Amino acid sequence: MKAVYISEPGKIEVIEKEMPKIEKDSQVLVKITAAGICGSDIHIFHGTHAYATYPRVIGHEGCGVVAEVGKGVTNVKPGDEVIIEPITGCGTCYACRNGRYNCCPDIVVLGVHADGIMEEYLVVESDKLYKYDPSLTPVEAATAEPYTIGAQANAQAGTQAGDLVLIHGAGPIGMIICDMAEKRGATVIVSEVNEARLAIAKDFGAAYTINPMKEDLAEAVMRISGGKGVNVVFETSGIPALMSQSVELLGPHGRLVPLTFAPEPVPVNFRLINKNELVIAGTRNQNGKFKEVVESLPGRKDRIDKLVTHVFPVEKAKEAFDVAMDRNSGACKVVITF
Repeated sequence: MKAVYISEPGKIEVIEKEMPKIEKDSQVLVKITAAGICGSDIHIFHGTHAYATYPRVIGHEGCGVVAEVGKGVTNVKPGDEVIIEPITGCGTCYACRNGRYNCCPDIVVLGVHADGIMEEYLVVESDKLYKYDPSLTPVEAATAEPYTIGAQANAQAGTQAGDLVLIHGAGPIGMIICDMAEKRGATVIVSEVNEARLAIAKDFGAAYTINPMKEDLAEAVMRISGGKGVNVVFETSGIPALMSQSVELLGPHGRLVPLTFAPEPVPVNFRLINKNELVIAGTRNQNGKFKEVVESLPGRKDRIDKLVTHVFPVEKAKEAFDVAMDRNSGACKVVITF
């Protein structure tokens, strides 16, 4: 079978490898139909992912069709179209015992710590599969995992109706967070230097857009908020300076949710944190968000179809990555099909 393989940083290729086999009664063999390219896949390609091991078949966003089931599997059957949850905790540590398997010290993420979804067949535990509405195409269904990231981030922020939200960055995750925040009743501001991506933000519910290269970000935010600051900031751009500035843009009881892993420690003004009783809430992966997200996808088809800008067959995986990495390509979410 074909698989998208990174043997070492900077080297990506489509290889032939042996098909996996079911080894436990609780496992399922899934024929993969579509897999999305995530920013973390690009970091693995560049060698800048903090946790990835090599060599690795990459990919953690995707869906497929059940090809075979183990003897103990009852929740799915051959022919079912399913979305794959790609993370597994140890089940025994403090985080796992408290329902936070997403930050388990021994977490296994497909495509990072174990071979991932960008291969023609994958064996997974049956409890990691979610049947999806047949109105969705496989390309649309493949966006479920990044939508769970948006759901987790909004849960961490406690985004609620009436909140004024600022999102730094209009990449796929920024747009998904915008979609989900707006659906929760928040008013959303999106800040982004790429004009093409900034234009997309309106389609995902942004009430205001700011290009910080053309206008002062802080002045614009204070103008929109009437000088009060925003209630929530999501930092998805990966620019360390914006983490520090975000604290200054929050009003009392504001919440900051960083979604990027800065390579160096970021200075934060704790005087403002204490004065305004701000909350900095980390977010990683998701926990328990797949069911709600999968059920919501049919109602998001219009936005999903704008989110996915490019689709490539697996044979053109290298070209797909080139497009995803090129900020001038017009790409938002790039999906590989099998």
